[in-house]
Amino acid sequence: MPIDLFMTQLSPTMTEGKIARWLKKEGDELVSGEVMAEIETDKATMEMEVIDEGILHKILSPEGSIVPVGAPIAVIAEEDEEVPADYEPEGMVAAAGEAPVAEAAPLAAESAPAVQPAPVTAHAADGQADEHELNLKSAGVFNADGEYDVVIIGAGPGGYVAAIRAAQLGFKVACIESTHLGGICLNWGCIPTKALLRTAEVVNVIKHHGAELGLGVSDTNPDIEQAVKRSRGISDKLNKGIGFLFKKNKIEHIEGFATFEAGNKLMVEKDGEKKQVTAKHVIVATGARARAFPGMEVDGEVVITYMKALVPEKLPENLIVIGSGAIGMEFAYFYNAMGSNVTVIEAADQVLPLEDHEISRVVERSFKKQKIKIITGAMVSSAKNVKGKAVVEYTAKGKEEKIEGDVCLVAVGVLGNTDKIGTENTSMKVERNQIEVDDYYRTDHAGIYAIGDVIGAPALAHVASHEGIVCIEAIADKNPHPVDYGNVPGCTYCQPQVGSCGLTEKAAKEAGHEIKVGRMSYAPNGKAMGLAETEGMVKTIFDAATGELLGAHIVGAEATELIVSLQLARTLETTEEDLAHHMFPHPTLSEMIHESVLDSDGKAIHI
Repeated sequence: MPIDLFMTQLSPTMTEGKIARWLKKEGDELVSGEVMAEIETDKATMEMEVIDEGILHKILSPEGSIVPVGAPIAVIAEEDEEVPADYEPEGMVAAAGEAPVAEAAPLAAESAPAVQPAPVTAHAADGQADEHELNLKSAGVFNADGEYDVVIIGAGPGGYVAAIRAAQLGFKVACIESTHLGGICLNWGCIPTKALLRTAEVVNVIKHHGAELGLGVSDTNPDIEQAVKRSRGISDKLNKGIGFLFKKNKIEHIEGFATFEAGNKLMVEKDGEKKQVTAKHVIVATGARARAFPGMEVDGEVVITYMKALVPEKLPENLIVIGSGAIGMEFAYFYNAMGSNVTVIEAADQVLPLEDHEISRVVERSFKKQKIKIITGAMVSSAKNVKGKAVVEYTAKGKEEKIEGDVCLVAVGVLGNTDKIGTENTSMKVERNQIEVDDYYRTDHAGIYAIGDVIGAPALAHVASHEGIVCIEAIADKNPHPVDYGNVPGCTYCQPQVGSCGLTEKAAKEAGHEIKVGRMSYAPNGKAMGLAETEGMVKTIFDAATGELLGAHIVGAEATELIVSLQLARTLETTEEDLAHHMFPHPTLSEMIHESVLDSDGKAIHI
């Protein structure tokens, strides 16, 4: 599909720019990093670099045009792409002989494709139900005379947190874990990936800003073996930390693999020997594993999942990543920084399909600038090891394509670990590897509960931990507030980072809201300039009638930290007016939140 090119804010006070000179003409190939136009601003003549590669299909603003920030100035197309003759970018006003005009904004809004998070099954519809509206199944106990009050199967971020909270409430607790305390998150997910991403971030800072920052160095020699060693050491340290917390809280760690057997039995097997564990309440927190669709032949050597990607034996020269969710994009960023040539293939029309479309476009542009190839709207039919090479076949724009690499990472989601725990010997309802639960995580089998990835999306560590606490407090009759699945923070830790909560712009409109949208670019922010991190934006979405903060989206440096304040604002039902009146410290990145809120009402100071 065509890519709309907008007038970018090139200085803190810029509201419009004059096209001084086009350095590319219609039909020219655009290569990332090249200068395509010279723009006269209120301060100086500045260069506009190519971010989205392709062919300069049409120039909308000829030389001499004065164009507001955020207005479309050109259309980019892919090679051989047919662009309809009547195609016009969103935000363009038809006026013969006049330059295109649009409302000023740091980055122009783009319509999002029909890709939104699927509704979470078996949870409360909006997460805000009171005790009279709760969706609850029948309560009961698993073994009335059980040795333990609570037994948790799995010691991931859901299981170990539930175990500690249960112990705090005076329950006798055991946690069954067959591998490592901390689960996938601590050992093979959240924690080690963030350690690797820190290496990639420093590499890119030196490479792109080393000279500018006065470091005296502008090149690196990444050592992937050392980076991996450091990440494994951090996971090991935290693993031992959970062991300490178990001892502190008098939680028994039962090593082995748990299964349900007929007759209401919970059995644990280790080294070929089985023993029965009895409990009044049993919580299933077995997590999930990497998913692979038909045709994706994962062999663990050439066609791999995230577990192998965390401990590579050597750096692949060419890496193919299938899937552009958080996992796929984070590994694409890391391997690119370390020196691999990376191609990302995504079935949806945008990378990070669950994020606001405007935000995902910023990430895509940044990745292309980093020489990461992005292919969207591509359906993969096969991924195989062919004579030691990863060969991926896919269909895009009606054409069958093939790409070859040294390694292919399959990152297309996760599958709940339900198939080997004996669910068939219980009355739990399981569909597509997801256990059905109510708002307090009760299953259809008395005394059995389930939390975390094993009950379905959103498959996030912080969600599992929160569910574990609600589940335990419900068992203890503490009448907990159910989890608000409409305000789960989403975080992607590549650079630029992405943090989001609430509704996307498209979802807000589809829900029938009349909205006000505010935006603030990182580019004019003094703290961002000092950090040499001027790429990104803050976007806030309000209900025009009530001032309710419907959604918040940040892309750029420290977005995953900044989003917390806006998520908390939604929890506290803070309005647009409240945020506008709040004093933000200077100089900080958080000031961009204030400016975005003010922009939604046309009151922004630094735009």
